[in-house]
Amino acid sequence: MGETAAAVLGEEEHQDVLHRLILPAATKNAVPQDKPVVVVVSGPSGAGKTEVGDLVQAALDRRGGAVRVGRDLYKPVHRHYPALLEADVRTAGVRVRPDTIRWQAEVEEYVRAHRLDAVVESALASEDEFRTLSAAYRSSGHRIEVVAVATAEALAQLGVLDRFLAGELRYVSWENQDTCTQGMLVTLGVIEAERLADRVCVVRRGLEPLYDNELTREGAWARPAAAAETARIEQLRPWNARQTRVFRRELTRAEVLVHDERLPADARLAVSRDSERAAAAAESVRRIAHPLPGPPGTGYHRLGAEEHRWAFDELIAPVHLRRATFRPDPVVVYLVGEYGAGQLMAGRMVRRAMRPRPVRLEPRGLRGSHPDYFQLVTDSPRIADELVRPDADEWQAEAEAYLREQRSDVTIEADYLTVDDFCLSVSRFARARYRIEVVALAGRAADSRQRTLVDHARALELDVMTALPAPAAHARARRVAAEIVQAAACNPDIAAVTVLDTDLQALGRDRAAPQAWTAEGLRPYSAQEAARFHSVQRALCRVLPRMREEISGLAVQARPLMPAAWQAQPVEHRPGPARPVLLAAPLRTP
Repeated sequence: MGETAAAVLGEEEHQDVLHRLILPAATKNAVPQDKPVVVVVSGPSGAGKTEVGDLVQAALDRRGGAVRVGRDLYKPVHRHYPALLEADVRTAGVRVRPDTIRWQAEVEEYVRAHRLDAVVESALASEDEFRTLSAAYRSSGHRIEVVAVATAEALAQLGVLDRFLAGELRYVSWENQDTCTQGMLVTLGVIEAERLADRVCVVRRGLEPLYDNELTREGAWARPAAAAETARIEQLRPWNARQTRVFRRELTRAEVLVHDERLPADARLAVSRDSERAAAAAESVRRIAHPLPGPPGTGYHRLGAEEHRWAFDELIAPVHLRRATFRPDPVVVYLVGEYGAGQLMAGRMVRRAMRPRPVRLEPRGLRGSHPDYFQLVTDSPRIADELVRPDADEWQAEAEAYLREQRSDVTIEADYLTVDDFCLSVSRFARARYRIEVVALAGRAADSRQRTLVDHARALELDVMTALPAPAAHARARRVAAEIVQAAACNPDIAAVTVLDTDLQALGRDRAAPQAWTAEGLRPYSAQEAARFHSVQRALCRVLPRMREEISGLAVQARPLMPAAWQAQPVEHRPGPARPVLLAAPLRTP
């Protein structure tokens, strides 16, 4: 006898198990119905059919109870199954399948004969099997509903592995898993095309609805048939950061358990590569991990290649690059400055001075194309920009390449991470024979930081949350801006470098630009400027009471440049009257 030969019970024993164990347990809470319902919960192994089936059964129990049907439910009552598991977990289910298939068919026949509600778990791998099932339930007067659980292949594979490692030794081969995954899509299409069910739903795990369609009294679907397409889209839907993080954590846990020596050796061998397969299946939908400078140290907001490209082609190019206009002698102008330096007003002035229809590349406009950005701004406004920076920087480079190809005029509000990134961008425009100019916005660090807080406070008054760079990010941006001005003044590919103050007045040009930029940052406050600065400080303390410590830090940062009247006054020390020195008392002699 071969290792995979079926372990079939004798007819008498088969019927004994059916009538003594299976039917009493399955039908004990079910009652006959005038209009019985059968709900087929479908999906590949590991997709979450059991959880969804429990929720559906809880709903049917309100009608008096329902019979739970599924061939996996009958394996434990098969006399040979425990021994087959010990012999080889990979073949145990296959060898008892003839009996479990018969038991399922017999339970369903009992359900139809007694007009009971039922919840049937099925992979929907074969459209012919569902045609037979549909005809049988229609003849018994049952209403047929299908609930398809759609999930990514990687999550289903990991679900199979988790279930196995949790002690439920139900082995699923890769071939079977793939057949069920693809077969469900085909069967869903057939169900709607041939109207084999009265209602079809597609849900995520936990019964989250994605699609719902129902036959009308006229026998037509209430809406265009799209169950198969909905399930396919859900299988391929890109994950968000949370889903990626949870998947990686669960996958790591599974890999540790796979190598746990307490698990039988043959069981470990059976699923030793399942975790790798789950990781491979996740490649097309998961986010890409990237390091963060602070806790938690790793982010999962970087998009996969397909989602990244889709965002550029469908969101960025049509919205931000649509003004691209061919010029035989194109110009690119870089606006350089830290957060709060006044790029908005300076950009408007520069674009008015240029030829019509220059394209504006603005960092936050690109970041807004990231699917996580606005939620990140709400949840983590201090680090939202940094979390989506990897994709935003790539989109910036791709947008610049697109505009060079179109030979369009462009203004770039530079937010480069390093001066090397700026120099690389300049070199590419120089090779494309662009005229390159740099406009640097100079000012005091405390003033620009204060403006970011003012803009944030004004947005909050309108009940709008905006990104607010952390002090460290502001300091880095200011340092990089200084390095860019220095590098631009020495770069022969750059035709002009102009430094502007906050009133958009020129302070220095070309070789004198670095000195002008530095001098403006160290320029002392006038009495009027100091009064205005502290007036804004007081207003910020009222509007942003939770940020008083940071607001006070601005005053400390600005103090060295303040007029004497605003400097901290030394505490006057007046010496008091001299006190007599107390001499040590003589030791008492015994």
